[in-house]
Amino acid sequence: MVKCCSAIGCASRCLPNSKLKGLTFHVFPTDENIKRKWVLAMKRLDVNAAGIWEPKKGDVLCSRHFKKTDFDRSAPNIKLKPGVIPSIFDSPYHLQEHSYSVMDSPKKLKHKLDHVITELEDTKESLRNVLDREKRFQKSLRKTISELKDECLISQETANRLDAFCWECCQESIERDYIS
Repeated sequence: MVKCCSAIGCASRCLPNSKLKGLTFHVFPTDENIKRKWVLAMKRLDVNAAGIWEPKKGDVLCSRHFKKTDFDRSAPNIKLKPGVIPSIFDSPYHLQEHSYSVMDSPKKLKHKLDHVITELEDTKESLRNVLDREKRFQKSLRKTISELKDECLISQETANRLDAFCWECCQESIERDYIS
């Protein structure tokens, strides 16, 4: 029976001329921890069991799913270096990053979510600080415009124009830098 690569969308088959083409096939590791990493890297689901696909005894992955640096080429037979994980997969578009593709573990997802929430809180705090600085700047600018008007260094019309212009500039700056 001809062995086929177990990766989704990969049509590689173990044929007599495969090695001549530089294509090698590798059985799944016996170490359960590394085998699980291989399976998770593949992002393959078992539709019948409604869970993560589990490799059978004769299942293989072809060399196209490993980096060149993952191989030990010192021996006559090309072997994978111990502990390497396949990392090159071209999943079909309809399986990429959808709810039914295999994702990170819940623990990793929780860690990522916590990180995003922390970044969001930091960004909100930063925005509050910027808006506070903006208000202080406007207050200071309005005070300066008022003092210039009171000392008759500018007219009421100029003061009104400056006040309106400063307000528009500040609003545009906030919208451009922080809201959009």
